[in-house]
Amino acid sequence: MTFTDDLTLVLDMLILLSATVFYTGFFVWYHSRRNDAARAATHLREGAFVLTILGGLIGIIALWGEFNWPLPGAYNLYFFDPLLMLALLAVTFGIAVILRLPTHFAGALGLVIGCGVMYYGVRADYYLALTQDPTETLLLYLGFGAVAILAYPVTLYVDWFVQGRQNPSLSPIASALTPTSPRMWTILLGAFMIMVALAGFAAAAYGLSAAWSHLESPP
Repeated sequence: MTFTDDLTLVLDMLILLSATVFYTGFFVWYHSRRNDAARAATHLREGAFVLTILGGLIGIIALWGEFNWPLPGAYNLYFFDPLLMLALLAVTFGIAVILRLPTHFAGALGLVIGCGVMYYGVRADYYLALTQDPTETLLLYLGFGAVAILAYPVTLYVDWFVQGRQNPSLSPIASALTPTSPRMWTILLGAFMIMVALAGFAAAAYGLSAAWSHLESPP
């Protein structure tokens, strides 16, 4: 079978995914703080549309890798399993927003997916030594794993205070239309945004240390 190297493309899309989430999150938070529910919801839907496209493309590559196994041995599981799980999370959230459905179901998946992605990173880096760039690779897996885990409180915020303002039936539990503990939500959303930025930087750092060597010496 011909060896196919999609590493640089996947990392590029992970960086774009991080940028989309960060950009969307900022404007949704900004308009929510200004009590502009209509703009917050509109920006959320636009970001969800882009997120669905990027997640779908990553998912296609991951599914192709799962069926064709283009990499040597365990590397197929190491790279394509987490990619497929992250793609599932992105697409599920994006479709839920576009169709105006509750998003906390996707957030609940994120809790499990995030733990799984972190496990893949730690297990492969420190126990199986599958990569020549263990630090950068581990940071990449831990970063995106943490983003997936923190997506759960973000989806609750979306359902309660963004989409829920226009359609209270989307709220997981009946609640006020504005946060009763704004400081707690600010901390949770801030932690999520920081982790999104760090995950994007980790993807870029991994690209600088590993992907470009693939570009310089293609198969």
